[in-house]
Amino acid sequence: MSKFVSSYGKHFFLGNRLPLGSKPLKLSNLFLGTINNGLNKPNFKSSLLKSSILPNLFKSIKPIKPISNTIQIKQFSTTGSLKFIKISNYNFKKNFETLKTTSIFTIIFLTVSTLTIPYLVQYTPLSHFQRHPQHLIYGLIGLNLLVFGLWQIPRNYRILSRYALLEKDIIYSKWSLIGSAFSHQEGWHLAMNMLALYSFGTSLISMIGSSNFMILYLNGALLSSMASILYPILFRIPIVAPSLGASGALFAVFGTFAYLLPNAKILLFVFPIPGGASMALLGATIWNAAGCVMRWGSFDYAAHLGGTIVGVIYGWFINEKIKKEREKRMRGFRF
Repeated sequence: MSKFVSSYGKHFFLGNRLPLGSKPLKLSNLFLGTINNGLNKPNFKSSLLKSSILPNLFKSIKPIKPISNTIQIKQFSTTGSLKFIKISNYNFKKNFETLKTTSIFTIIFLTVSTLTIPYLVQYTPLSHFQRHPQHLIYGLIGLNLLVFGLWQIPRNYRILSRYALLEKDIIYSKWSLIGSAFSHQEGWHLAMNMLALYSFGTSLISMIGSSNFMILYLNGALLSSMASILYPILFRIPIVAPSLGASGALFAVFGTFAYLLPNAKILLFVFPIPGGASMALLGATIWNAAGCVMRWGSFDYAAHLGGTIVGVIYGWFINEKIKKEREKRMRGFRF
């Protein structure tokens, strides 16, 4: 904690629960009023879970808007470090209701996107991406750059917090399940994720086509966000820190890539990973599963696992589709 404060002294820290050694806090009306006023300031930021595909990345510090059932309390630790503790009326029954509504949205979006994207890519101006699949990757990178730029303007905080930040206890907009996957606040976070998107995306889209890639990316982003919401509800863990970042969608991309090209050589920075893409995916999956159990660091491990599962399933689907098309062509040559 002290290390965090020394590194990010200008921000405040949001804990998911009170420290075990903390004494009960007595709050006066005047103090609560001061806190509520602070929540309305545009530079009021909170700690959140980061979503990055590379192992050395963390979640970023993000702005939030006032939350009706949440109060922010600042307290000095025994070491003198200033800490901010978030106390949330985390209602599991209410969050199951939230899960139901987001599940309905997810089913509708998955159905519509899967059925309409092939048509849109074939018969609308999006057909440009069918002729030039690599341009879709550049478009996704450009969209992430745009949202990053919007985060740098304080007057955009409120609308971005609604549509580009994934809250766990209160879903302000169902579209945040997708919008948060295009959202980064810190330059290094954006750069590392976009490097991963370019590295794996340009190769994968050449194999499966722009239509299949768009379906994979959007649905992977959505389902990884659902996994992030589902995890604390199923295991009754009061995780209320919001999250953002493209890694859920990127793990879906990497999952499909590793399934279709299991022996492809993978470099972690400049170091080759033994066993190729399949071993890299296995190692990342074990790490993310352990993170869900141990809850270390500030990664959104559940989103990573959700994206991985989507990617592997989609890779299997694409592989079966390729096999059937190959068999169909082979039967056409028979007399």
